[in-house]
Amino acid sequence: MPTIEDVARLANVSIATVSRVFNNKPDVSPKTRERVLEIAKELGYEPSMPARSLIKGKTGIIGLIVPDISNPYYSEIVRGIEDTCRIRGYNVILCNADNKREKELEYIDILKNRWVDGVIFHCDYFSEEHYEAFTRKKIPVVLAGRATSYDVPYVTIDNVKAAYDAINYLISLGHKRIGLIHGPLEGMKETVDSVERLIGYKKALGEAGLEVCDELIAEGDFKAKGGYKAAVKILKAGVKPTAIFAVSDIMAFGALNAVFDCGLKCPEDVSVVGFDNIDLSEITRPPLTTVAQPMYEIGSVAADILMNLINGESIERKRIILDHKLVIRNSCKRV
Repeated sequence: MPTIEDVARLANVSIATVSRVFNNKPDVSPKTRERVLEIAKELGYEPSMPARSLIKGKTGIIGLIVPDISNPYYSEIVRGIEDTCRIRGYNVILCNADNKREKELEYIDILKNRWVDGVIFHCDYFSEEHYEAFTRKKIPVVLAGRATSYDVPYVTIDNVKAAYDAINYLISLGHKRIGLIHGPLEGMKETVDSVERLIGYKKALGEAGLEVCDELIAEGDFKAKGGYKAAVKILKAGVKPTAIFAVSDIMAFGALNAVFDCGLKCPEDVSVVGFDNIDLSEITRPPLTTVAQPMYEIGSVAADILMNLINGESIERKRIILDHKLVIRNSCKRV
């Protein structure tokens, strides 16, 4: 394997000059720079990443940890992160944690050992264990799509208000028996999306003087199958819903299928509302009414904040709440 010494010898320059060329230092003549790069190319020489990192103090690489890359919601956030990083000259290492706490912590270790400059983290719940891991390893971190009470920058939406708006829309159509499909709640705290959206759901019903019925609330798993099972449970309960709100589009897709499999129609018998506004929500039958998150922007803004942290630039706002909006399609009907 060719070394920096080989390049320096054949180019008839010092090792320091070769190092300056590969670190884009200005004090090298164009002729010398061209000769060094040409010889390095002929030899197949590539500078060591750790070595360059020691010199520059940075690798130009950030880590990205997401819970489930198969979910289109995360794919759009990743796209926003990658596009922004590329514009600013950074590369991204993507880690899929499969919604497992142990894998998240393992990836924090791995990324630190890969010399990343910082990490963008999306998780179901940012815990004390996560915070201590990043602090102990001195890794700059920004949360994308997740709020936290810890001193960590984040970019997200107001999940309570978003769910509140969705339920109020259904109430405005005359719905009084509104089902809710939420994600796993066990062991979680109020920073979790599912909990916040449940709070928004209950708040809207309470302000409208409507009863919160436990039979109309069921747990899913943020997958279509889990949404389907939860919707069947709600539809077969003693209280017949006229609408179902799922806290993710993927679970709403399952709910749509459950409505039809139970011999009902959407929206004639049961209206359905989702959350996220992923691309597939436009092509369901009927097209899905949903709460739109600015997924691409969440990723892009989080990436900008992290790179500013890495470069030692001041951060005006550490807690950024982006706007959501209700996208009305054909899955809801007035009763």
